[in-house]
Amino acid sequence: MMAKVSQEEQTEVLEKTLEKVGNEGWWVWCVFFMASTPGLFNAAHIMSYVFLSHTPTHWCQIDELVATNWTNQQIISVSTIGGNSSTSFCSYYDWNYTYLAQLEYQEALKYTSQSPKPKLIPCKKYDYDETVPKSSIVSEWDLVCENAALRSNAQVSIAIGKFVGGFIFGFIADKFGRKRSFVLSCLLYIVSGPAAGFTQSFLVFTIARFFIGIAGSGVYESAYTILTEIAVKKRRTIFGCTFNMSYPVGYITLAIIAFYFQSWRSLQYAISIPTLFLLIHCWFIPESPRWLLAQGRRADAWQVIQGVEKSLIPDDFFHNSKIGVEGSNKSKSWFKRLMLSMGKLLSIFNNKELCSRIIICYITWFGAALSYYAIALNADNFTANRYMYVALNGLTEAPSYILPLLLLTFLGRKSAASLLFLVCGSALISILSLSPEDKDVIVIVAMLGRFCISAVFAVIILHTSELFPTSNRNTAIGTSLTMSQLGSIGAPYIVDVLGAYGWYIPSTICGCLSLLSGLLILLLPETKDKPLFDNIEDLKETHHNDRVSIKNCCFFS
Repeated sequence: MMAKVSQEEQTEVLEKTLEKVGNEGWWVWCVFFMASTPGLFNAAHIMSYVFLSHTPTHWCQIDELVATNWTNQQIISVSTIGGNSSTSFCSYYDWNYTYLAQLEYQEALKYTSQSPKPKLIPCKKYDYDETVPKSSIVSEWDLVCENAALRSNAQVSIAIGKFVGGFIFGFIADKFGRKRSFVLSCLLYIVSGPAAGFTQSFLVFTIARFFIGIAGSGVYESAYTILTEIAVKKRRTIFGCTFNMSYPVGYITLAIIAFYFQSWRSLQYAISIPTLFLLIHCWFIPESPRWLLAQGRRADAWQVIQGVEKSLIPDDFFHNSKIGVEGSNKSKSWFKRLMLSMGKLLSIFNNKELCSRIIICYITWFGAALSYYAIALNADNFTANRYMYVALNGLTEAPSYILPLLLLTFLGRKSAASLLFLVCGSALISILSLSPEDKDVIVIVAMLGRFCISAVFAVIILHTSELFPTSNRNTAIGTSLTMSQLGSIGAPYIVDVLGAYGWYIPSTICGCLSLLSGLLILLLPETKDKPLFDNIEDLKETHHNDRVSIKNCCFFS
């Protein structure tokens, strides 16, 4: 029996032991695998909107003519303007269709061509050209014409869910543990995914998508936190760059699955039912030992580490130590934390220099997220092959995680971010000069923009973290992330609603925002190889080149 040791010694030994197991061996790589694989499902559900909400060619359903043996083209040619089956229609001529149904098609066509045209009336019901895919939520619930804007709600609901889920599961993870947050979000994932495919109501479908967004955010944040709190510092860089690699893999996998599951319900089931495998993750993924230590639960932290390398700590090292009691009252209530965050945010806006910095950060984060999601969802406006378009999104995004590492080696933070924004904006603006028939060229140029905007996130999060003092850094990053979430919420409306007025409008808006962001970043000071400052008072001692200024546009590094 070894002599009793103090609680401080216990904590110190645990910290050193955790550094050892987090640096080498199979355990940390198993945690990395379990933490990163849920990203496959997040990616699939986000991009599934491209397939689930496909808008097929549609026209007014006329029951009297449907009952005849006329083809769809014949019905369209008699009832609509132009009579082209490749064009969608929201209205039809108010003929006496009971009479026309009694005639042969040629007789009816002669009658309608020689008679004065009656007034046009809105469609009451619709018929769809459901060849590929066989069905979508648009044809299921008539989300066309005056209901077309409702289509975007299916994607907006998942974006709002991600926004809400960050708050809910962030609180759960801090209060009750990372693993409990992970398990709860996995269970919500397992239930909400199939529920979206089972429902007969569009309202319930959007609610289910909302909970999918909440679950996806909870799984991602909890898993990433567990991984970063287990891995040592030198491993965190590698894991941070490769953790999101599951997203492009998920995009490519989704394109393959969607090709074989043409019905929107079967596709929803195909990407939802496999979430049952997350139950394996729930069983094996460990609680964060660092969170347990922060709660004073040293014996519980030891049990986690003991399962990896028992020989590192003697069996009786934690004899008589308390479990889950110490430190449990040290955490602030959520209301106090909220008030503290609000106070830090106000202190940023009360300082002229920090206020200028945060406003530029908000614009750039919003523009980056809006462009990222708008390009990803814009397949229909480009009239591109949806399966190839989604797969190309994945193939483009994968190498974009490597590019920031190379750029930041040779360039400064603002130079790299500005370059990526300007290239993205120029590419998207150049689409205006292309004809809609140049589909392949349009997709290639759009993927260049997608590549740059995917890469810019790693740069702006680093730059933002270095622009603000330690006392306000988390608040600045957190509120900037909120602005990016607003961008993801607005993207579906830009694509669907404004895209209906012109196929080039979404890409043009994103291009303008990217160019604006690239120019605004030049006003910010460079932070590469500069010491971080701890509080707002330190700003007074900074050189004038380290402040927001038009002169900064002349300084690069």
